Amino acid sequence: MSALAYKFRADLWRHKGRSLLAVASIAIGLFGVGTIFGMIDLLLVKMDAAHRLSQPSHLNLILRSDADPGVLQQIAALPDVAGIEALNQLNLRFRPTPESAWQNGSLIVRGDYTRQLYDKSALVAGNWPVSGKLAIENLSAQNSGLGLGGNVQLQTERGVLSFPLDGIVRHPFVKPPKFGGQAVFFGSVADAKLFGLAPHGFRQLLIRVRQPYSEDKARAAAVQIRSLLAEHGVAANATLLQDPDRHWGRPFLAGINGVLEIMALAALALSASLIVNTVSAHIAQQTSQIGVMKAIGGSHLAVAGLYLSETLLLAFVSILVAAPPAALAADLGSCRLLAIFNIDCGGFELPYRALAYLVAGGLLVPLLAAAGPVWRGATMTVRDAIASYGLGADFGNARIDRWLQGLAGRWLPTVYAAALGNLFRRKTRLLLTQIVLVVAGAAFLSLTSLIASVNLTLDNEMARSRYSLKLGFVNDQPKPMLQDAIKAADPDCTIETWRRLPLELGYDGGIFRQKGSMGLQLLALPAASENYRPRIESGRWLQADDAGRAVLVLNAETAALNGIQPGDTVEAMIGRHRQTWQVVGLYRWLAGSQYAVEPVYAPLETVEKSVGGDSASLALVSAPVGTREEESGRLRRLSEMLQQRGVVLDIYNTHGRQEQREFTRHQFQPVIGALSGLAAMLAAVGGIGLSGALAIGVLQRSREIGVLRAIGAPSPTLFRLFMLEGLFHGILAWLISLPLGYWAGEPLAKQLGETMLGVSLDYQFAAPAAWSWLGLILLLAAVASYFPARKAATMAIHDCLSH
Repeated sequence: MSALAYKFRADLWRHKGRSLLAVASIAIGLFGVGTIFGMIDLLLVKMDAAHRLSQPSHLNLILRSDADPGVLQQIAALPDVAGIEALNQLNLRFRPTPESAWQNGSLIVRGDYTRQLYDKSALVAGNWPVSGKLAIENLSAQNSGLGLGGNVQLQTERGVLSFPLDGIVRHPFVKPPKFGGQAVFFGSVADAKLFGLAPHGFRQLLIRVRQPYSEDKARAAAVQIRSLLAEHGVAANATLLQDPDRHWGRPFLAGINGVLEIMALAALALSASLIVNTVSAHIAQQTSQIGVMKAIGGSHLAVAGLYLSETLLLAFVSILVAAPPAALAADLGSCRLLAIFNIDCGGFELPYRALAYLVAGGLLVPLLAAAGPVWRGATMTVRDAIASYGLGADFGNARIDRWLQGLAGRWLPTVYAAALGNLFRRKTRLLLTQIVLVVAGAAFLSLTSLIASVNLTLDNEMARSRYSLKLGFVNDQPKPMLQDAIKAADPDCTIETWRRLPLELGYDGGIFRQKGSMGLQLLALPAASENYRPRIESGRWLQADDAGRAVLVLNAETAALNGIQPGDTVEAMIGRHRQTWQVVGLYRWLAGSQYAVEPVYAPLETVEKSVGGDSASLALVSAPVGTREEESGRLRRLSEMLQQRGVVLDIYNTHGRQEQREFTRHQFQPVIGALSGLAAMLAAVGGIGLSGALAIGVLQRSREIGVLRAIGAPSPTLFRLFMLEGLFHGILAWLISLPLGYWAGEPLAKQLGETMLGVSLDYQFAAPAAWSWLGLILLLAAVASYFPARKAATMAIHDCLSH
């Protein structure tokens, strides 16, 4: 065996505990980098590949009523339109069994499922729908309990009918149930009349624009198509724009991915501080050997190269330890997220880019972290190295050290005072350990403050909605009939009606851009209404004297995209009526995602005067409602009463206030879950760092432990000494992270809200979380301290003094 190999074996293998600690310190950071970057890479690549495979439409128009097939030729003749496919999609009510409660769902009807052009669905199992039989969407089957070979009851034009489910279909664009999506079924054109569909009409258009694709070209084509449909008396409820190369689900993940990457790099950086601790302890124990090597002619570079080679060997082992589980975790994590978006994960794939990052980080970070301690050891003089016993410390010389020593000795028992002194004995190691724990604490407090801010924002938004229930209708209904029907079902309630109309806006002759990707709609409400008042970012909200005036309130982000300020005027096309309107206010839009129809608010009195009519698209019901169950019961009774009168409810705009709050919060759960996992990972890094610092302390103070045992110190006292040192670490980290988390929480939570959720959150510091973190960090400190403390308590005097 060569001298170098013997040295490596003596330093690394004979001190397996320290070597394993170094490997764990490096591997946990590498695991975070490999897992997170690998999951993001696999996720986005597979999402985009599945998206392109479905031949995505560039424009998806959902119409308010049936359109005649004759208009298709006119749309196809527009200069920017390259292709068009018509189909039907409508809302319905279903129940799995006759005893079950009615639920809201959707039905898609395509002319020929074997010759789809755009947004292609794939048959997962069974058969395509035929007359008298339905297919169910893949995610709906997984989340509803319905499946192949079962039956489902639907409300049809002929009453309640039962349909067998003969197929399972994967649709490329359905809202995931985890984000509030509802059940989707597929039917045959032979059964279209059962659901009130015209034999040859359509309610949805899938359109591709001519190459090269651009968002501006798609928006311009959408304006032309909606104008052409308006000439035929058909309005578009929503217009969805899709990038043909980028999956529609990317916006849900964009902000989360950025934060995940930053936190993964932070975990790697924190693990580097653990490496500094470990290498510093190793060099401290090797000072006599360094002195001997230098005495026989070893140069600075030779000595430094020796110990950096040991670090490099540990780095190689760490890479081998971290890479396989990171690749596996990345694949499993991406598959779980792909399943949410209804994408088949396929076989196992290696995240090559992430593994390259893992290897590069695994080699560079340990070497850079170890360079400082190694070079300090390599440049020691022979005299200093040989004279050192590895027991040096930087405690006792500074004024604060003497003050702390006197204070502890006066007010604390001996063991407590000794533990507190040992805590500050090596300030560099204390600083590095505290950085890890404080960052974990600040992250925990910021996360809990983010969650509290999300809840506060939702509470404030719900407080601005002063109605109990909102009822939406597929077709506008006469106001008197609605008043009579709702009053008959609930005499104690008060009712306010709104009107919803398709809207086109223009400003300075250019293409009007909006924050949401499903188009704009005009929401006309009484100018003096108190039922809803959004948060106004600038300007003002509608007032009673706005009745009859052409004024609008726009989404602040959309206004910023177009350079609009309160006081500016815009051209508005409402149906076939064009008019100049003044923007009087900008509101904050809390949509949870950009996949929502963006409202523009205007006085109902002005809209009725401009376009005529005395109908309502929405009815806001105010009534005393207690629990969520009471709200659901009241909503169900009103819905059944209206449906008995032939009123078809729009399921996407019919809900209770508490239900809407629950649904909106549900959309934030993936974000909160991801951040919770990151906080746990940082806490794990902190625990390993603390355990490593204490284990190194045991190794460096082995002679002291031997002296203490020689003069009669019992094992329980030594155990308590190191346990207390760990607990003092935790308490100090908590004291530092508390004001830091409070100070940094607001800008961080607001930035995370903007980045991941697209909204400016109303900030609230989670004060109860401070006490939760104290309990967690004390538990973490106790667990991390246990094994080093037990080792110190069980060391023999001979072993201690032989170091």
